[in-house]
Amino acid sequence: MTQKIGIYPGTFDPVHAGHIAFGNETLKMCGLDEIIFLPDPSPRGKSNATHASERLILLNEATASIENIRVVALGNETFTVHKTLPKLREQFGDSELTLLVGSDVVRTFLYRWEGLDILLRQVSLAIGMRNGDSPDEMELIINELENEHGITIPYELIVTQYADVSSSQLKSN
Repeated sequence: MTQKIGIYPGTFDPVHAGHIAFGNETLKMCGLDEIIFLPDPSPRGKSNATHASERLILLNEATASIENIRVVALGNETFTVHKTLPKLREQFGDSELTLLVGSDVVRTFLYRWEGLDILLRQVSLAIGMRNGDSPDEMELIINELENEHGITIPYELIVTQYADVSSSQLKSN
């Protein structure tokens, strides 16, 4: 039987209740067997990130007691379609992959993701709704991507009580 694996790339600086809640809710809503937190050692567009080894330790501690959630370090400096997707396929074979992304990240899909069409042909999306983002906006972006690439993009909007929590907000306090 094909496994259903959630892939949750991110900076996780710091990991917080919103990350964990999004992972747990996605497990249930999407019927996944497992969620893989995939910390980005050198996050794109973030020059002041806490050292990767420290974030990895904290992420492992935060997820250690949670069933069906684990942390994997693939060794890539940054999550990219061309480098990361082959490693995921190597590790998870023909598993069905669901990419967990925040609605703020989905808004960058139209201009920031090289190889996005390749990714969207191989994964479904679990979109964690952030405060201020609307389901209608997400639907418009997904529709635009579907039209642009000539594909259907399966996706699920995930809402948790922590939609207002952000790592940058916690880091600045």
